[in-house]
Amino acid sequence: MITVALSASIGAPIDQVWCALTDPSERIVWDERILGEVSSSGRSTQTTESKNTRSAARSANVTPRKTLWRFRLGGVPLVMQDVTSHVDPNERLVSRISIGSMHFDQTLTLYREDDESGVRTRVGMKLVARNQIAVLGDVVQRLDVQKIVIEYVDTTLRQVQKYCEVDA
Repeated sequence: MITVALSASIGAPIDQVWCALTDPSERIVWDERILGEVSSSGRSTQTTESKNTRSAARSANVTPRKTLWRFRLGGVPLVMQDVTSHVDPNERLVSRISIGSMHFDQTLTLYREDDESGVRTRVGMKLVARNQIAVLGDVVQRLDVQKIVIEYVDTTLRQVQKYCEVDA
């Protein structure tokens, strides 16, 4: 198995970062790889209430969900399935992600990390993937899978950081 874990310090409050990561209407804005939402089932981990009341509503509305996205991986349009299996509001989100024939387990952790520069949130992202990915008539080997997974994690963290820090 391949395990990749990276983190980023984001200059925004933890509830704002959580919302960006869990609300499909926000993810479609910040994640440049998302081409559109195909479908969603289960209740959202976010409500449509104003930003001032989101934190309280978020804690009460955390039913796991399944979302299908049109997703671009390395320039190739695919379907990404994101199935949330565990939610600790504003702290931890565990999901099973499938992008084409690539499957991995994703864990996001959030920690308040305020310092002298202001309000900050540390976001940790850990992905566990298989050593190989089956593709039409061939197999993508370990080193190439590792590169894909590292790029996925790095891009996700950079894009959510950029999005959250614009409003902070």
